[in-house]
Amino acid sequence: MNLKFLALILLLVLAVSCTEPVKKSEGLTVLDLSQDINVESKLTLSQIATDINYTKLESNPDCFINRIDQYSITDNYILIYDQSPPKVLLFDRQGKFIRKIGNIGKGPGEYNRPSDVHISRDEKFILVMDWLKVMRFGFDGKLIGETKLPVFARNTDTFDDGLIAFFSLSNSVRIDNYSVAFFDWDGNCTGKLMNREQDIKKSGSGTRSAMFYAINDEIRINGWYYDTVYAVRPDRTVTPKIVFIDPHGKEERSMENMNFQLDVWMETPGNLFFSGVYKNMMHPMYLDKKTGLVYHVPFVRDLKTFGIPNDLDGGAPFWPARYQNGSVYRFQYAEQLKSVLDNELIAKSVFKDQKLRDKMIAFRATLSDEDGPVLIEVKLKQ
Repeated sequence: MNLKFLALILLLVLAVSCTEPVKKSEGLTVLDLSQDINVESKLTLSQIATDINYTKLESNPDCFINRIDQYSITDNYILIYDQSPPKVLLFDRQGKFIRKIGNIGKGPGEYNRPSDVHISRDEKFILVMDWLKVMRFGFDGKLIGETKLPVFARNTDTFDDGLIAFFSLSNSVRIDNYSVAFFDWDGNCTGKLMNREQDIKKSGSGTRSAMFYAINDEIRINGWYYDTVYAVRPDRTVTPKIVFIDPHGKEERSMENMNFQLDVWMETPGNLFFSGVYKNMMHPMYLDKKTGLVYHVPFVRDLKTFGIPNDLDGGAPFWPARYQNGSVYRFQYAEQLKSVLDNELIAKSVFKDQKLRDKMIAFRATLSDEDGPVLIEVKLKQ
């Protein structure tokens, strides 16, 4: 990343700050992905983290997981949704199976094919979103209540004493072209955000699906084809936080001509990790908030994976998927993780901490292809 690029970023921030949405925002980050991202990352896990833990989810006929379609993690629980066949499973943080939540069906407390599952951040209840209703369960598995929604919502989360829901495509038309709406537990709409027609004018395309991500007391929202990540605050205001600049004009934005199409993103206090289709290939990248530089993370061909080189315990490269309370997380299927850990490169890899190395080797010895998914937790430096 050269000085011209940094100057361009500054000019973009100044130019965008003249528009109404940005004028009301704080801490806006602008990433110009029309440039070649050719600065290869030299970051290692020991530079940003102090510890790493592996937790296998219990696997037996009552809680067999075919694949993880949605999940939610809190300090005490892990919630998994597997749609093959549909089931919602609750585990403790040691990976021990607690119980199944709800059942397949059309009655109260039953679901057909949930689109989202979520544990409220205060750990008061479990949410299961199924088409036109959001069910609330206690951790004992009992149904607390159901909230009816006017149309199908792609994602749901909680704010205070109600729901925040994201509506994609034509469903938003039925709530006056708004992408985000708030509801109380009785299903009454208490607020709307992000008018779709206005968003199309700004971004060049409507949102097809969305990603929700909670950080501190805000919920971050980004929709497929959007060039902006928004933050929804507890006072129900929406603020742009991250802008991904693409070289094409807004009138030309489409999946075919976009230089970069965002897939997922995840933010920590020190970095912004994101990946997407860049020049017709999937690329992981991250922004170092201190330097303002964007780095490209190379694919490790011999390991058939990508991620930050793991010199904490010399294990598999790590790419974060969630951030919470000073730690980053990701799930890895046991068969895939075992294949990487058995590679000769891992046996010869560099590591910083002998205790962590011994712990990883002991864990690897217990790992089999029949095990359930593994939750990898990396504790970040403060």
